[in-house]
Amino acid sequence: MNYTNGMLIVFDVDDFKHVNDVYGHVKGDLCLSIIAACIKKAYAKYGYCYRIGGDEFCVLLKNSRNEEACSVQFESFIKKKRNKYTYLPSVSYGSALLLTGDIVSVKDLADQNMYSNKQKHKRKKGQ
Repeated sequence: MNYTNGMLIVFDVDDFKHVNDVYGHVKGDLCLSIIAACIKKAYAKYGYCYRIGGDEFCVLLKNSRNEEACSVQFESFIKKKRNKYTYLPSVSYGSALLLTGDIVSVKDLADQNMYSNKQKHKRKKGQ
C-alpha cells in the first residue's frame, strides 16, 4: 500500500479494566463491540479499520484530509451510544501521517499523540 497522504490513527479505550471489574466481562465485550462499530461507521468509507488487540484499535486512512470529519463523526456516534450505555468509557486516539516507509516510527508517533489525548481525558474527568 502506498498512501502518500495516508494516516495511521490508533485508539485506546480509557479505563477499560474498570468496565470489566465493575460491570463484568459481558458488558466489557459489549463496550468493545459498540466502540468498534462506531469506528467502522465513522472511518471505513475512507480507510481500513482494525482491532489490534485487547481494547486497542487502529485505522489506516487513505487520505489524511478526511481525518477531522471522521473524528467528529466518531465522537458524535460515541456520545449517542453513551446516552443508552452509560458505562461506555471514553476513547483516546492519536494519529500520525504515513510520510515514511517506517511504520514503527509512525505507530510510535500515533501512540504518543494518543497518550497525550488520554491525559487530557483524565484531567477533564478529574475536574
